[in-house]
Amino acid sequence: MPGTAIVDTGPLAAWFRANDPFHGVADRFFRGFDGVLVTTWAVVVEVTHLLRPEAQLLFLAWVRKGGLEVVDMGAADLEPIERLIAKYRDQPMDFADATLVLLADRTGVGDIITLDRRQFDVYRFRGNRCFSHLLPATSRRYRRPR
Repeated sequence: MPGTAIVDTGPLAAWFRANDPFHGVADRFFRGFDGVLVTTWAVVVEVTHLLRPEAQLLFLAWVRKGGLEVVDMGAADLEPIERLIAKYRDQPMDFADATLVLLADRTGVGDIITLDRRQFDVYRFRGNRCFSHLLPATSRRYRRPR
């Protein structure tokens, strides 16, 4: 899938929250990205959970209009997701991250847009491949607001 990148929760949430410390980085990146963004429903759920209702509506409309391709995961995907979470429990890997690693494994897409660089530096997919980070490195790891 040339020109395709997998996108994680953090950058999307930052882009749709003007007061987020990583909003500027995310805004510059997404406005300049000229490829296909792909993610899973688990990430969409996480993003909407982090946004205020007005921003949720903007985000969902952007997804609906084709800003993001969302890949379905079904019950048959739970076993490989469980294996990934068990394998990386020292990170710890959450459900959404596991769906992204599974997506990379199935598609061969290794370009990732994430603020969780440390974790995605550890995760491996198809043939023990490393992810390639497209978002410029930030000075500190993203922490979700409480």
